[in-house]
Formats: sequence, structure tokens, C-alpha cells
Amino acid sequence: MGSKQRTRARMILMDAHRLFWSRSEESEMSFLRKYLLGAIAVCIICTLIITYNCSCDSGSGLSSYKPKPAVEVPLSEAQTALPETFLLIAIMSAPNESDVRTVIRDTWLRLSQKGPAVVQHRFSIGTKGLSETMRLQLEEEEKTHGDIALIENLEETYSNLALKTLRTMEYAYQNFRFQYILKVDSDSFVRLGAFIKSLKDIQHPRLYWGFLDGRAKPFRKGKWRETDWILCDRYLPYQLGGGYTLSYELVRFLALNARLFKMYKNEDVSVGAWLAGLNVKYVHDPRFDTEWISRGCNNEYLITHNLSGSVRSHLLIWRSCTTIW
Repeated sequence: MGSKQRTRARMILMDAHRLFWSRSEESEMSFLRKYLLGAIAVCIICTLIITYNCSCDSGSGLSSYKPKPAVEVPLSEAQTALPETFLLIAIMSAPNESDVRTVIRDTWLRLSQKGPAVVQHRFSIGTKGLSETMRLQLEEEEKTHGDIALIENLEETYSNLALKTLRTMEYAYQNFRFQYILKVDSDSFVRLGAFIKSLKDIQHPRLYWGFLDGRAKPFRKGKWRETDWILCDRYLPYQLGGGYTLSYELVRFLALNARLFKMYKNEDVSVGAWLAGLNVKYVHDPRFDTEWISRGCNNEYLITHNLSGSVRSHLLIWRSCTTIW
């Protein structure tokens, strides 16, 4: 083989060598590009998945988290048209107090000429353990007057006073649409017309109105003793139980969370504890004569409590020392 032929052969080999490595480099670069593109695609997909899951779990962020209520309201109940009124009066009554209920119907419940759109009332009575005769009497009274709230699975005992109030709030929430509820005992007297007028003057969506006690120490002896009160050395602020007013929003809170609440011996103390920590509008009003011992006759009182003895005679005494009749 001549020199020229050898030179030509070397050149051919060199060209072949360069072509081989050039294609190898291109193949390696192509693989690298594909690898990088694949990795980027995986990152994008993972980011989208994480973002979607976060948006589903937390809505618009952590600040939007809202715990679900203890009891969900059935859709059928929420859509039911309920009777509407401005003020619902819940009168705590015992099964055998038919005479007392008659006196109340004939006296202070007549002090307002407003119709059912403004004020309605119900006598709250527990039915658990009642005799068949007593149950039939109450059902007949309900047919006659249409104002008896028979609270099922509630036994009328002193230790159940707090539970009775809570069950009454549940009944009110499930059966009425009201703006305010007045919880009052059957031995209380209400200047109903003046009460409604005052309520309209102080309206608030989270109103808790009555005679406020924020200094009482827990009873440790006697029938009022609170063996389970361990929150602090005094009771939390509460309106005295002879009569107080709650807004619909607060009643709704009590009704939907009823199964979570601890029961204390004193009904009014229990309500104060249940509402503690909420953004409540506390209104102390000395016109609520709702202490255990009445402060006597006063034309300025909206409610007076503890009319002991013969209810009719005490209401006549109240009538003689006021000018509202």
C-alpha cells in the first residue's frame, strides 16, 4: 500500500472516529435532556397534588377552620317553617301546678295586648315518670290552652333543674323562630308590656339580660352545695334564675351543644358557666327582682320572683301595690 493510500485510510478512520463520538455525545445529551424534562414534570405534578389537597383540607387557609357543631341540624328540620315571634316566654312549671298556670294565664300574661307575632309562651314540664292520670291531664290542658311544652325523658326533680332549662332551650330552638327567650319561674310575676318595651330598647344579637351576679362564692353545704365546682373560687358571672333573657343566637348555641355541657346544682350558675368565654352582651338590670328574697313592691320592677304561699293572693297583693292594671 502506497503512502497516499495509507494517508487516505488514516483520514477515513479519523472521520469515522469523530462521527462515532459525535453521535455518542448527542445520544448522551438527548438522554440528559429527557431525564431533566421528566424530573421537572414530576415536580410540577407533585406540587399540583399538594396544593389541591391543602385547599380541600383548609379552605382559604388555617384561619378559616371552623369546628363542626356537636349536633348537626337535619336538613328537613332546617327547612321546616316554624312559628315566628319576637319574644318566647318559657315558664318553668311542675306537673301538678295547673292552678298556678291558670293564675298566670289570667294575670300577667294578659298585660300585653300584642299578638303572637310579638309574644308567645309555653309552660315547660318534664314527663318522665309521670302517672298515666297526670299525663292525660296535661295532654287535656294542652288541648284546651295550647301552651304546654311536654319535655320527654326529663324527670321533674330538684337535681334536674339545670337539665330542664337546657332541654327547654332545645325545645324552643326546635319549635320556634324567635328573637329572644325569657326564662322565668312559675313563682315570678312579669310586667309584660313594660318588659317588651325595655327589651326593644336594648336589643343585641347575643343578649344575656337579667340581674347579674359576678361575686358569689360556691355553696359547699346544704341542698345548694356544688361539689363539682372546680373552675375557680367564685361562680362565673350569671343572671339570677328567677327570670332572665337570652337572644336566639345564644339559645341556638346551647341547643346545638347541649350534650357537651356539665350540669351544676344551680340552674342559673350552669347557664352562666355554659356561656362563659363567648362574646356575650351582659346587661345587669336592677329592675329584675329575681333574687331569692324579693326586694319588695316597686313600680319600676320588670320581674319579681319568689311569690311564695298562695299564688293568687300574692298576685292580688302585687296588683294592689302597682298601677299597671
